[in-house]
Amino acid sequence: MLLLFLACPPPAEEEAPFDPDAVPFTYPEIALTGLVDPMVGTAGPGNTIPGALVPHGMVRASPDTLAEPGAIDAYRWEDTRMEGFSHTHLEGPGGSFNGYSQILLLPQAGPRLLDRQDRAALFDHSSESARPGYYGVTLGGVQAELTATAHAAVHRYVFPAGEARVLIDVGSSLGTSTNGALRIDGAEVTGHGDYLVHPLVAALTGNDGTTGYTTVYTAITVSIPPTEHGTFHDDGAENPGADEVAGAWSGGWVGWSFDAPTTVEVKVGISYISEEQAAKNVEEEVGDADFDSVATAADAAWNHVLNRVVVEGSEDRRRQFYTALYRSAFQPSDHTEAGGRFAIHSSGEAKIKEANGLHYMTDDWCQWDSFRTLHPLGTLFEPELRDDIARSALMVYEEGGWLDKCPWSGTGYSRVMIANPTVPILADMLGKGLDRFDTEVAWAAIDRSGTEETPDSPRGLCGFSSLGTPPEYIELGFVPQECDPSQSASITLEQAEDDAAAARFAAAIGRDADAKRYAARAENWRNVFDESLGFARPRYADGSWMDPFDPNDNSEMNGFTEANSWIYSFHVMHDVEGLADAMGGREAFIAKLDQFFDEGHFDISNEPSFHIPWLYAAVGDPTGTQNRVSAALKSGFSMAPDGLPGNDDAGATSAWVVLASLGLYQIDASNAVWTLSTPAVQRAEIRLHPGYYPGGSFVIETDGDPQLLPYIASATLNGAPLEHAWISQDQITAGGTLHYSLSATPTAWGQAL
Repeated sequence: MLLLFLACPPPAEEEAPFDPDAVPFTYPEIALTGLVDPMVGTAGPGNTIPGALVPHGMVRASPDTLAEPGAIDAYRWEDTRMEGFSHTHLEGPGGSFNGYSQILLLPQAGPRLLDRQDRAALFDHSSESARPGYYGVTLGGVQAELTATAHAAVHRYVFPAGEARVLIDVGSSLGTSTNGALRIDGAEVTGHGDYLVHPLVAALTGNDGTTGYTTVYTAITVSIPPTEHGTFHDDGAENPGADEVAGAWSGGWVGWSFDAPTTVEVKVGISYISEEQAAKNVEEEVGDADFDSVATAADAAWNHVLNRVVVEGSEDRRRQFYTALYRSAFQPSDHTEAGGRFAIHSSGEAKIKEANGLHYMTDDWCQWDSFRTLHPLGTLFEPELRDDIARSALMVYEEGGWLDKCPWSGTGYSRVMIANPTVPILADMLGKGLDRFDTEVAWAAIDRSGTEETPDSPRGLCGFSSLGTPPEYIELGFVPQECDPSQSASITLEQAEDDAAAARFAAAIGRDADAKRYAARAENWRNVFDESLGFARPRYADGSWMDPFDPNDNSEMNGFTEANSWIYSFHVMHDVEGLADAMGGREAFIAKLDQFFDEGHFDISNEPSFHIPWLYAAVGDPTGTQNRVSAALKSGFSMAPDGLPGNDDAGATSAWVVLASLGLYQIDASNAVWTLSTPAVQRAEIRLHPGYYPGGSFVIETDGDPQLLPYIASATLNGAPLEHAWISQDQITAGGTLHYSLSATPTAWGQAL
């Protein structure tokens, strides 16, 4: 039986709830933020944001460029004009006509321009500067700078002499503005915007007002009382001198006439609770601090987090590593606002809750992406967040009745993407002893997601429109084309993966019968794997195979989510041994992998391919993994603005870079076994949180340059020979040193299973 089936022992019972603050976690720090380039991924398909935030910050003060309707995210390197700076953003999303970019500010010098097209200011990349917690640019003669705290932002504008103003647009949104209001009272501005975040999902669920809506509140203070003000609507109507405005696509301005260049600081509170809460967020997190103090604190927060992993190697590799690690600490975001309250939306409306010590973690849009890389990485990198992530997921379940697929800042459930990715996330935590959540509530949520589906889910779009598990999967053992022709086979494969995770969770809490039931269902991947062809293949409800069939078919109705059969045929992460047998055995499996890569089917730009280079090692051919992972890092990623091959997807792609650079990958996201490959850095020290793991630190080191010596000749773990290309989570968290001797050519190391 392969390493992927190794079981972790049930975690020891806790005698008392664990307080992460009770165990100090301090370590010497070196300056690392200078190695991060937030502009990577802003060109091409990466859709990253270059603006200012703190680790897991709810507020992301970042520029919005002027793009055509349907642009996927707010900032594109290729654009030449900027609309301003908004405060809510997704990180690297992949869908259009939806999203955030709410509460937008634009500094403006000269004549007043309010029309969206007219007011967008020209900018030049040569005037831009971005680093963790800071963004700056020159717009229309105004030097603009941004920094942030967790729930607030500070802007600093240096206006030239003459007319100057700050436009405040509460209608701005990548989704749809549905209503809003703004009030101007001297140097203080308060208001809110109402938005439909995802019109398509709302339409699929009946658009009854319970799915996809959100209200974002703001409280804004300018450091110099304005001498003029007014309001506007985006339809062109403007009202100089007006104190209030209401309605969709509305906003206002405050302005001055300066005799000399003048600096204005603007403090912006953001809240999902109320305008008063937005003001409180500023008061508690910024107070009387000036821009430089806040920016310095943001830099320090980032430097502290980045120092969790200290790597040595070439400058390019270190820059790539820390830029990726930086983006891996964006999600999920902490929505527990000042005073310990948060808004939760899964019931279909915003409900205000007292945190009682909980950090409400959300906006991980989408876990279909992040369960594969970001969450397993987080169990090593930031284990103290796992408790809150699990408890937040269960609170969403208790409020709305379902585990979420893509947590967001909107009412109801986003529903986009497929299967139940929260299940492997919870099972992974439990299997690693990160079990400080109610496992019985978790099991109830897992079991409901595995046995029920939201009522009235339309056939034909069941993957994108429903929650839980399609009844056809339970009855037939697969999801037929009639249920969702664009992704039926991939839903089956991912449901089977979730079933394996559910089985592990059930076994860990002593539910043996449930464990057997779900383990049996985990075999359902075989129902869409046509052994006569050696490929996963969609089926109809009567059991017949889809015909004609082409494994390289990338059309919309091919039965596979964002991929084709070539990619999804390797999507059996929980049963690699069984998959290899179904493809004709180990040698045939390796030959199929070679064909897959050599013919160009591999797509590092999207998550269904992420684990495939690591499958060689899982069947005893680690040199194949070493070769393919190294090639993917070299050819797929760079430090240029277009340095990401695809969407960053809530940090999922960046987390792959981090893991590949360390030479670690958890093929099965719910099983605590890490597959090994040649690290891209010469030395890495993972500093383990002492409140969760006893080991102090885990060091990965090589005796040569991995860029010149890409293969592993031998390995030792704490001085003892390591003969297999995998390591358990417990071996990592116990601390110690994994040492590699490297080779320029393939070797026989690691072929033991």
